[in-house]
Amino acid sequence: MREIEIHEKLRHLTMLQIESLMNKYYNGVKASDIIKEYNIDTTSSKLYTLFPPIICEDIICPVCNEPMYKERDSKSSYSWNKKKPFCAICGHTDEIICKCNYCIAEREKVRKLNEERKVRILQEKREKIKKVYDLNIVPVNYSELNFREKVFLGALLRTSLSEDMEVILPLNDAERELAPTIGYIKEILSYLIGRGVISVDSNSSIDAFLDSNEEKDIEFPNVYYITMVKYRINIVGDEEIKNILSKIINPKSFSDADKEDALNIWKEIALEECIEYFEYQMKSVRFDFNIGEKTIAIFKDLLENFSVSQIYGIIYKSVANATKYYQESSVSKKQAANSVIGGCQRYAERTMINNWELAKYSKIKELPQSMISEFFFDRVIGVGSLGFNMPPSEL
Repeated sequence: MREIEIHEKLRHLTMLQIESLMNKYYNGVKASDIIKEYNIDTTSSKLYTLFPPIICEDIICPVCNEPMYKERDSKSSYSWNKKKPFCAICGHTDEIICKCNYCIAEREKVRKLNEERKVRILQEKREKIKKVYDLNIVPVNYSELNFREKVFLGALLRTSLSEDMEVILPLNDAERELAPTIGYIKEILSYLIGRGVISVDSNSSIDAFLDSNEEKDIEFPNVYYITMVKYRINIVGDEEIKNILSKIINPKSFSDADKEDALNIWKEIALEECIEYFEYQMKSVRFDFNIGEKTIAIFKDLLENFSVSQIYGIIYKSVANATKYYQESSVSKKQAANSVIGGCQRYAERTMINNWELAKYSKIKELPQSMISEFFFDRVIGVGSLGFNMPPSEL
């Protein structure tokens, strides 16, 4: 054990005198009186800092295997400000984060082990991803693509195709939304994946795959976030793939044989834009509402006679009426919310019976046009803003 060193300002005193003055100090004798009595060259506030440390026989340094020391506290110190035991040999302190060389080295060792473990886990996960998704998928010939596949793929490529045209980047990182709603985004991706046109790229971020730690019933990496993964393009043809992709992104025209499919896609986009606006308006007044089959059926019926821009107005008025209904009546918020879609239907029917001319609302900045909408209306069927301002009709 290292011998306790006496402070130079106390070396003119014996150990008995030092013990005596410390007892007086902690028993309430004024520090100024002690300084004067023992002729100590210090101030009252610093007297206790000259005292020799306490030997902590019950606290052993884990590095040196020697009892640790503890600096004396002032008699007025608080419990949260008490001095911590330390080793006079190596400097180890009895704290959560000790700054002695040994503890620094141990923490660095643990950090490196944790880093190595993380790297190993990531490598194992990457291997599992490759094993599941590096499949020998039979590519689809460009000449065999149907109209819907070309439209969906064209919109997807315009949204997230990498600069080198090698891969479709995660939709979460895209500047534009692929479709008006997440439901339609899922439908587009599921259709293309199911047809073998695209597949998950095994070089996608590991975070894009649901970890089994998050969902115990799911085995990694069988479930992934559709807007976080990259996708491979499984297309071949008589030309270089980049030329084929350019044709899909920039189609010249569509044939009469595709008119029925085109009308169906128009109806789909229009329906999703109505749902998108409906959800936006309901959220703006804090109405909770889960869209089900009834709501979808009503919007489909409205689109037989009204454009999306007109249905915007129908929704806006119905939400406003429901809000007033809630504020001025004793109904619950849920009841008011449930009245909105019925209000849309009744207002539309009165409009048709009375031959009212409905105003056409404009797109709002909070809901910019999606890529599938812009690509389909501007490039594929060439009707432009009519896709928003007229009901889906024969082409």
